[in-house]
Amino acid sequence: MSDDATPQSGKGARPGKGEPRPAAGRRRGASAPRPKKPAPGAPADPGTPLPDSAAPAEAVTAPLASAPPAEAVTAPLAPVATAAGQRRPARWRGIVAIVLIVLATLLAPLTLAVLWMNHDLMNTDNYVAAVAPLSSNPAVQDAVAQNLTNELWAKVNVQQQLAGVLPSWAQVFSAPLSNQLKDYTYKGVHAIVSSKAFGKVWEVANRQAHTQVSAALLGKKIAGIDTAKGQVSVDFAPVVDQVKSALDGKGIHVLDGVAAAPGSTTFVLFRSATLAKAQKAISFFHKLSVALPLLLLAAWVGAIAVSRRRRRTVLQLGFTLALAMVVTLVAYHLGRGAYLNAISSPQLPRDAAAAIFDALLVGVLTAARTVLVVGLLVWLGALLAGPAGWAVWVREALAGVFQTAGTAAEQKGLDLGPVGSWVARRHRPLQLAGLLIAAAVLVFWGTPGLAGVLWIVVGLLVYLALVEFVGRLTRPPAGDAVAPRTGRP
Repeated sequence: MSDDATPQSGKGARPGKGEPRPAAGRRRGASAPRPKKPAPGAPADPGTPLPDSAAPAEAVTAPLASAPPAEAVTAPLAPVATAAGQRRPARWRGIVAIVLIVLATLLAPLTLAVLWMNHDLMNTDNYVAAVAPLSSNPAVQDAVAQNLTNELWAKVNVQQQLAGVLPSWAQVFSAPLSNQLKDYTYKGVHAIVSSKAFGKVWEVANRQAHTQVSAALLGKKIAGIDTAKGQVSVDFAPVVDQVKSALDGKGIHVLDGVAAAPGSTTFVLFRSATLAKAQKAISFFHKLSVALPLLLLAAWVGAIAVSRRRRRTVLQLGFTLALAMVVTLVAYHLGRGAYLNAISSPQLPRDAAAAIFDALLVGVLTAARTVLVVGLLVWLGALLAGPAGWAVWVREALAGVFQTAGTAAEQKGLDLGPVGSWVARRHRPLQLAGLLIAAAVLVFWGTPGLAGVLWIVVGLLVYLALVEFVGRLTRPPAGDAVAPRTGRP
């Protein structure tokens, strides 16, 4: 190798391998001088190097030229629009849930009325049981005695009979004597209808008159019954025979000529022209006596199933059910007052009509109060399942009780085997099934009353407690255990 190829130090010498190349115009080991900024408006010195932060115009505009178009900039917003589009089904489900809640609220009073009609009015035994206590009601007894006396006196002219047997000078006493005999007859009839034996006569008469109930409510054509009047009357022909026998024993034979044929002497329990006009509507809803309760349950289940906030939906269903029953109770009292104010027949005094109305519609009153309690219980249960502080405290307290009971059972060696594991895996569906069964019992029972509701609620609570206890007692297998999360990935 020649000496020319040997690296030399000094100006123009090439740096050795691995040695940094010094900058042009810069002494090795000296710091580079800072360039002077040109005066405003002066041309830049081409010999002066630009600082690193100062880039040529082409270098600055190059990224802008290669930047994506406006569509590409807004491309990341497309998933947001898609997400917004995915919220529409949730809104649609909420609307459907609201519609079903409103439908259930409207169907509740109607279903209650149809079930009451089928259970209390259309069933002969239940109808007789409802009106049986009226035989001991003083207002009804007085009305029956007064009505029968007037009908008996209308069939025979007692004053004319007295005028035929009295001497001419005593003819003026025929009218007072007739009134005295009428009062005596009234007392005799009242004594009969006030006796314990009248209760049996009352039940038999009402059982025979039950066919008129179907005719009055549904507009059925029954021989001898005028459905256009919308009335139900009771035949008291057997009482006429008892009255005649009682008067004959006192030596009074003025009623011997009165025939005691069936239907000759009646007492009208209720009469309503409005009822006759509503026969078609009542008959239509009577045909839906099974479909209406099923539709009501379907509306409840559908509203809960379609809703994304099911606890809130259950809360709304309980509240609206209680509200519907409050409206039903208000309508009951308003209808009662309107019915009593519309009574103008002297044969049915207001106090007797009120007693009959209350006896026939006591099932509606009891059922409405019962369902009102059920609605409040559902509402309270939904509140207990909510995030309120007191609700969380109650749930934690109950969970502690079940946990303590489960621990004690495990310490004693209680093992439920596959049954316990099956319940533990399905405790939520089992709880929902218990709620649906309890609701179905309440709907199809008819008029369970407050005592029946309490028994159903107690039975439901015991069932839910057993499901929760078994679910907490049975531990999942070791392979099914989920490792706790230690932190975010």
